Amino acid sequence: MRHFLSVAALAMLVSTGAQAGLVKVSFTGINSSPAAPNVFGTAVPTITGYVIYDDETAGTPFVVNATRSAYNYGGAIKEIGFDLGSGIGGTASGDLGSMQVSDQFTVGQDRLSFNNIFLTPSQTTGEPAGTVRFQVTIGMSGPFSALSTSDLPGVFDPAIFTGQKNFSLFVNRGTGAPPAGAVSFNFNFDSVTVEPFGTDVPEPATLALFGLGAAAIGLRRRKSA
Repeated sequence: MRHFLSVAALAMLVSTGAQAGLVKVSFTGINSSPAAPNVFGTAVPTITGYVIYDDETAGTPFVVNATRSAYNYGGAIKEIGFDLGSGIGGTASGDLGSMQVSDQFTVGQDRLSFNNIFLTPSQTTGEPAGTVRFQVTIGMSGPFSALSTSDLPGVFDPAIFTGQKNFSLFVNRGTGAPPAGAVSFNFNFDSVTVEPFGTDVPEPATLALFGLGAAAIGLRRRKSA
């Protein structure tokens, strides 16, 4: 019976876990739009933040031709959080916006972008009076050799994106809250890290197998007593 338990334990160790395929991109940046109207009432010189996405999200072709392949991944973004200091920031989770991967074959720039991320006032702090929503776009670009496919990447080396890397924030304000309309801020990244998010979870069948072996050992011991 000890042999049976060992086999069950071994099966649990070698079994592949249920994995969500989540990737976390963390960043810091510096405000590159100092001329933007100071709608926050205080300076916002820097940003820290992160975005989490599911690299197993299915994509749809956006542009596919002889020189470029670009795919759109709707709902790939699962969480975002950012802090501008002075109590200004936002967090949101769910199936947010979309990601786009553009792979240039021989010329031009490859690009990875996080698009159409919207946060309502209930998901933000320190927002200016009259704010309707925040809209966020994150983009990273590099030479045509940065990406070899338009598939959504798993954990990647951010150093492949040697071009522009930034966070764009559009503050949309309603009528009667001057300046009405969108006020935009841009933050150029000075650091980016990419890592897997979360841990593997053992499959239920594997746990049941191990439990069966443990129960059998207990029964054997009671009979021997």
